[in-house]
Amino acid sequence: TTPHPTDMNTTQVTTVLLATPTSPGTTLGTSADTAHSIANTTPQVSSLVSTSVGLSRQSTSPSTRTSPDTMSAIFQNLQTQSIETTGQPDTVTDASTVTSPSPSSTPNGHTFLQTMAHTLSPSSTSIFFSTPVSNSHTTQTATQTLSMETITWSSTTAFTGHTNPLPYVNASTSATASSGSTVKPQTPGMMTASLRTSSERSTATSLPTTSLWTLTTSTPSTSTVTHSTAPPVPSKPDRGKQRGGLDSGNKADRNTTLGNKSHSMKRSFKLELKFSRTRVPIPRYFPGVPLFPYGLNVRDQEFVKRTVDFTSPLFKPEIGFPFGSSLRDSLYFTDNGQIIFPESDYQIFSYPNPYRRVFTSWDPVALVAPFWDDADFSGHRGTMFYQEYKTFYDEYNPLVRQVESWIEKFANVWYYKARWTLKITWVNVPAYPASWTLGTNTYQAILSTDGSKSYALFLYQSGGMQWDPAQHQDNSVLIGFSSGDGYFQNSPLTFRPVWEKYRPDQFLNNDSGLRGLQLYRLHREERPNYRLKCLQWLMRQPQWPSWAWNQISCPCSWQQGLWDLRFQPTNIGWWGLGNRQLCSFSSWRGGVCCSYGPWGEFREGWRVQQPWQFVQELEPQNWCCRWNDKPFFCTLYHQRQPRVSCAGYRPPRLAWMFGDPHITTLDGANYTFNGLGDFLLVQAQDGNSSFLLQGRTAQTGTAQATNFIAFAAQYNSSRLDPITVQWFLEPNDKIHVQLNDKNVTFEANREDAEGQEIFNTTGIILTRNGSLVSANFDGTVTISVIALSNILHASSSLPEEYKNRTEGLLGVWNDNPDDDFRRPNGSTVPQESSEEMIFHYGMSCKSGPESSVGKRSDSCFTHPVSLTTEKCLSNLSLASECNEDPQCIFDSLAMQNVNAGLHTRMLFRRFQEINATLNQYPPSIKGALEIKAFKGQTEWIQYTSSSENVTFSLRHNSTDFTLFENGTLLWTPKSPEPFTLKILARNAKNGLSSELQPSTVACFCSTQRQCLYNQTSRAGNSSLEVAACSCDGDTFGRYCESFRDPCEHCFPNVSCIPGKGCEACPPHMTGDGRHCAVVENPFLCQNKSCPVNYCYNNGHCYISQTSGCQARCTCPPAFIDSRCFLAGNNFTPTASPELPLRIIQLSLSEEENASIAEVDASVAYRLRTLDVPAFFRNSLVEAHDSTTLGTGRLLRRWRVISEFQYRPRGPVINFLNNQLLDAVVEAFLPQPLRRRWRRSEDPRHDVVFHPISRDDIRDLKSLNLSTLETYFNCSGYKGYHLVYSPQNGFTCVSPCSEGYCENGGQCQHLPEGPQCSCVPFSIYMPWGKHCEHLSIKLRAFFGILFGALGALLLLGTAVFVVLRFRNCSGTFSSYPLDSES
Repeated sequence: TTPHPTDMNTTQVTTVLLATPTSPGTTLGTSADTAHSIANTTPQVSSLVSTSVGLSRQSTSPSTRTSPDTMSAIFQNLQTQSIETTGQPDTVTDASTVTSPSPSSTPNGHTFLQTMAHTLSPSSTSIFFSTPVSNSHTTQTATQTLSMETITWSSTTAFTGHTNPLPYVNASTSATASSGSTVKPQTPGMMTASLRTSSERSTATSLPTTSLWTLTTSTPSTSTVTHSTAPPVPSKPDRGKQRGGLDSGNKADRNTTLGNKSHSMKRSFKLELKFSRTRVPIPRYFPGVPLFPYGLNVRDQEFVKRTVDFTSPLFKPEIGFPFGSSLRDSLYFTDNGQIIFPESDYQIFSYPNPYRRVFTSWDPVALVAPFWDDADFSGHRGTMFYQEYKTFYDEYNPLVRQVESWIEKFANVWYYKARWTLKITWVNVPAYPASWTLGTNTYQAILSTDGSKSYALFLYQSGGMQWDPAQHQDNSVLIGFSSGDGYFQNSPLTFRPVWEKYRPDQFLNNDSGLRGLQLYRLHREERPNYRLKCLQWLMRQPQWPSWAWNQISCPCSWQQGLWDLRFQPTNIGWWGLGNRQLCSFSSWRGGVCCSYGPWGEFREGWRVQQPWQFVQELEPQNWCCRWNDKPFFCTLYHQRQPRVSCAGYRPPRLAWMFGDPHITTLDGANYTFNGLGDFLLVQAQDGNSSFLLQGRTAQTGTAQATNFIAFAAQYNSSRLDPITVQWFLEPNDKIHVQLNDKNVTFEANREDAEGQEIFNTTGIILTRNGSLVSANFDGTVTISVIALSNILHASSSLPEEYKNRTEGLLGVWNDNPDDDFRRPNGSTVPQESSEEMIFHYGMSCKSGPESSVGKRSDSCFTHPVSLTTEKCLSNLSLASECNEDPQCIFDSLAMQNVNAGLHTRMLFRRFQEINATLNQYPPSIKGALEIKAFKGQTEWIQYTSSSENVTFSLRHNSTDFTLFENGTLLWTPKSPEPFTLKILARNAKNGLSSELQPSTVACFCSTQRQCLYNQTSRAGNSSLEVAACSCDGDTFGRYCESFRDPCEHCFPNVSCIPGKGCEACPPHMTGDGRHCAVVENPFLCQNKSCPVNYCYNNGHCYISQTSGCQARCTCPPAFIDSRCFLAGNNFTPTASPELPLRIIQLSLSEEENASIAEVDASVAYRLRTLDVPAFFRNSLVEAHDSTTLGTGRLLRRWRVISEFQYRPRGPVINFLNNQLLDAVVEAFLPQPLRRRWRRSEDPRHDVVFHPISRDDIRDLKSLNLSTLETYFNCSGYKGYHLVYSPQNGFTCVSPCSEGYCENGGQCQHLPEGPQCSCVPFSIYMPWGKHCEHLSIKLRAFFGILFGALGALLLLGTAVFVVLRFRNCSGTFSSYPLDSES
């Protein structure tokens, strides 16, 4: 036909008649069958093909053929047709239907993408194109008839192991063969292929379609088919054909090799195509996703049991698996397409029947479901493979790398490094019952975590999901996950028709452009994984300590450590409130830090390998012990880093020089030496270091006395360059210090609040506090010099390593003062010798001209200073203030200065006190280091001390522990609440204290024989360890507190007999009550809808696809009936919109010059990672102060007001009111340095803040329980009231659950409130609002009445008879015997 010249919106339509020769092979069947197949799709197409059938019957002879030249000309003619369209409705749009071979399989192996070429060549394959109708345009048509010899589809498949089918989605974008036919799909569609084999079994399968197809031709040997997007018009699949298709598809796999079989059309048919004017764009290509390689050849483990319902072994990732808001310890998978995270190792179930609803926030079981439905491996079909990949230490694995790249790409993650991955593959899984169900499923699940984030990948083999949806109408598949703590996600297929749910391999992932791929984020929020950090740190450490760790010890008390100048006070505030620290470092021995409590008691010590890097050094201990809930990691840590105690502590040996020089040797000998010059005070060495101390004296004014005016010390070590420190006396009691001949400039010590100054460099720490300057040489030797009365006074302390290796004026250190005065020639001057002999001994220690102090030109005294009697008498007033102290008197008289004498006395007493403190130890504590107890049972432990006047006490009070002053400890575990047991022993005489922290392990299992004390977990951030439980019998749960219920896993709507199990399946199903399968074909209910307002109280209505398609309700948790009308269950209350917020103010500081947005994001990031997620927002972020530090960096202080939301459910209220402040302090502890990835313009959230304390947090607003209760309401039903518990929060409780009805009354919670149905029992009839009154039943009353009356009547009758009998007896006896006479 020729279009009208004025009609510009016409379309030419070509009807093509394809005639093919008869083939003895597989045939398509009759045209009538074909027409019937199309009629099931749309009536318009049915009528169209009916016409075509009539035409095709005229061309069934083999002689009616069309030459290739004619074909080429026809196709060229088709290509040149003008294509125009009207804007009227009712345009016929066609979609095509092709034959799709079913998948074949091999026992082991993996799948790959397939390529498919569609060829037009002489063969024996028949193709039928059916065209559904869309009502979008009106088309005027013109018809032509085209005769063709054959049209053949042949396939080429490249695969290894398991083969993929050839679904439509795997067609290449442009596939050509001999005739050049090309199929270009653009969008997902439904494609129906009908193939009838010699066995007359149909292989029709259906796939969704929404496409407009256009056939065009170009060259004589090429034809092209394209399609464009149209709204989806899914047709209801024919169940009979679908089941047949699955079955014959399996046979085709067994009997046919892809790509080398061909089938010819037995009958010709006509293909009518309608062309639109608008050109169709180039279509997109959406391939099916390939499974990751699996099978024995890739080292997978095969796991299968030939039974119904079984579970895999437990997987226990060392780093745990983040799921929801929890870090799960173990998981397992089941035959039913689930991966379950149990609460305990004994709560192992295979849940065959998915929920009747979707995943929700109140699901009790934590599980990931790639395809949750009832499977059956008992029929010797199907298997499963799994493999676990551990990449804790950056090991390379190609599969893991591919998973990482997919997660980065599809989950929009900038950087992801998997540390633990689990691959599970379900292969050819039959549905229940395997004995007669058709079709199998093949799919895969990948779980991956980097320790903080976790993801799940679901991959479905293209064409490999072949279960019959009609068999699962009552209990359809679930895909998605629920974490068991309120975090869940359902698959996009959840609310799709049932036949789409069972074909997830055809689901298009819009993010990836791949079919059969679903990706889920399993973590609710990102949190640091300290188990992983600990393992990675342990990997970097040697198996055993490599240096002298056993030579490191801590002072046993804070008081002792303060005078051991090898240790420096250090402020590590975040280590713990109330703690104080002392640290020391030696280049050859290593470093140590020691922590002390408020009473000065030693708590613990730890090693450091780099000086003054304490925060970084402590991080591994925090990762493995303090912040880790698994004690096993702490044990591993202490294998690499043994505990540092004070057991091996030896205080340094003191010696001092003061006044007109008075000297106390290392062994405690006292003498006075007035030599003038430079003298060797001490020289010592051992295998690691050597030390030299020299002093210079000068005449004290005009007096016949000398005093020290300079000191020089030199330290040598194999690991350090020589260190020389010099002290020089300056006027006004000031000291000038030089280090290696360079002047020392001190800086303020931020660790000290009393104005101490410090100079710190490699191998030496110099501190100045007024006129006192101390030097700490490599944590080994310390020298303190003080200037008083224009005299230098000094003390030295040497380590234990120098014992028996010293010489000089400070004597020979060997604990024997008698040989301290040893001359260089080896002779010894007795300690009781005269002052002159001791003077000459001292002069023998005079240094040569190479003195470390420097050159001098003063003359020397040649005799000792002596005080005559006249001098003493004439200056008696100078000595009157010395209180008979001989050294004070001597210096006051010798130097004619009473202040000098008083300073001498003060220094001597101070040195004695220091020496006494250094050698005074706190009381010891002896007793059990590990305590084990069972719940409810009292353990008795006795602790003692070798010291006298010792009293025992607990650091923290607890209801479970009682400690008497004599050391008797009683422990009765009542609950697994976190608690740290710390026992204090205090000496009342000297005030020194010790602390012991025993390991406490409590068992809360149901019975004591179930306790596993060697498998523990830490309770919170405490030292209490909770023992694991080995459940026996039918018990399960964390503490074996639950019993297995045979009614727990029955099929939906199947009743159960308590103690016995599930009853029979529903009438239209077969099975054992736990597993049920459809016997007959159920009616598909896609045209049914719920009645209006069928479900009450916001219940969700759905159509149950059972026989009859009845409406069902999914009710909120408060309701117990089927239509959400009758309440009675407890539920979470509704919060008022006016519920106030919990508000705190933080005072923070940082040195990064961060912006307001960066501070806001960083604070929000930390507060979102608290143990209980309740953070809402930061309402105020402002900088209020800044200070320039000595290093030149800017310290900025911030004021941040943070708001938190109260929620009625869970521990939120208890956390916000009682634990928030401590949790915030912990959140701002130093965090491990992370690589900063800038993936967007969003502000960074990794600003490093200084640690804070409770004083930096101001409580602005909080609500107590009574106030909070006014903002929560149990809306909807009268009679509910609020009940609070710290762990569960507020709960709306029905009076029905609290004994509302008495005397056996049945309680029902109706909209107007709870009501009691009084049930009579015995002879009583309860009545009243609560059935609190009892009355006797009327029938029982009359029964009792008449019974009583009857009894009385019988009793009266009996009495009457007895009396009558007695009267009768008396009458006879009164007659005389001789009456007749």
